[in-house]
Formats: sequence, C-alpha cells, structure tokens
Amino acid sequence: MKLVELNASDVERIYTERLIFDFPRDEQKPLDVILKAMDKGIYECLGLWYEDEVIGYAFLVKKDKDYLIDYLAISPKKRNQGIGGKALQLLSEYFADVDTVILEIEDPDRTDDAAEKELQLRRRAFYLRNNCKDTGVRAFCFQVPFQILVLGQNKTEDLEKLKELYQSFYRMVLPKEIFDENMGDFY
Repeated sequence: MKLVELNASDVERIYTERLIFDFPRDEQKPLDVILKAMDKGIYECLGLWYEDEVIGYAFLVKKDKDYLIDYLAISPKKRNQGIGGKALQLLSEYFADVDTVILEIEDPDRTDDAAEKELQLRRRAFYLRNNCKDTGVRAFCFQVPFQILVLGQNKTEDLEKLKELYQSFYRMVLPKEIFDENMGDFY
C-alpha cells in the first residue's frame, strides 16, 4: 500500500463514487469548493493505493506546515481488515515533518443515541490506538459536536493556538457567511 497525491479528475471520481456515500450529506463540502481549494494550493488529496486500485483516501486542508484531515475513508469492502490503521501509519510517515495534523471525530459524550454512542466510541478508540492523541479541545462545526485529535507529533501544544489553527482551516475554504453561520464555539 502507498499514498499518492490525487489529481482533480481522481478527486472528482472519488467524490462522486465514494465520498458522497461515505459521509453524511451535511458533512459534504461541494466538489467545486474542494477543487478550487486544490487550485489555490490549500487542499491536498491523497489516495491509498493497493496494486492498481484506490482503497482509501484522505482529503486535507493545508496551511504552511499544518493540516486538517477533512475526509478519511476506506472502501467499505476493505474495512475491518487493519487497512485503516495502516492508512494512519502511512499518513503519520507522510506528514513526519509537518507541525500539526488535526482530525475531528464526533463527540460520543454528546449523543443520547446508544447505537451512535457505541459507534463513536469505537471510532475514537480506533484513532487513539493508531497514533492519534486527544487534545481536550471540543468544538461545534456545522452543528456537530466534535472532539479534536492530532495525528502523530503535535508541535502546537498551546490549546488557544490549536483552536485558532482549527478555525483557520475552515476560514480558508469556506465563504465568510458559511463560516460565520456554521462554525460554533468551543465547549
């Protein structure tokens, strides 16, 4: 398996064939927003290749030497086979020289639905087992409560700076009115 930077046509194919099924509709950025961000050099899309097939992907917002994992998914037929952990290991290696790689997970402490809570707790445990650390930062984004984690070595230990960095990623890719409407406070 290897990570390879994707071009715009690869991104469009993955978006229409996979991303729209892998993520809830309210979490999907429009494809044109992603492609414009790629053109500006503030968005990077990686494919996880095995032989001649993309079996996973990571779409990331980038700012200098910091990244936000916007989307990370493994093909449904390849899940529960250790590939997600391998993908995080490859991402850690790929980003070994960056300052901070942030990711968001839905906050299991903020749901009353037992099935959702179980899924969110399993997802959280997966990330914590695979070189991610809980920062203690909690944020509302598009009305979804998130726990903010970092992958690998985090060079932004100051929580206020981490919060500013987190919001700066969304400011970069969202129009001001959408940012103002959908980026809630930290809790």
